[in-house]
Amino acid sequence: MVHGELRIVVAVLATFVALFGLGYAIDGLLFDENNVVLSGMVTVALGIVAFVVMLTLHPKDLEHLDQHRHRES
Repeated sequence: MVHGELRIVVAVLATFVALFGLGYAIDGLLFDENNVVLSGMVTVALGIVAFVVMLTLHPKDLEHLDQHRHRES
């Protein structure tokens, strides 16, 4: 398990940013505002990218996991 609490918190916040962007884009679709739809979709994309980046395992994480396993055995 990755011990990156800060990264998990940022990933949760990124999820809420993506949901906000989705709501913003739907609002733009309802009121026929192209700029609002575009900015909402950009916000969704940024939220998804931030979520994926925060929860992707990095080589540092794998090294930490290997060291933790060696200490347990």
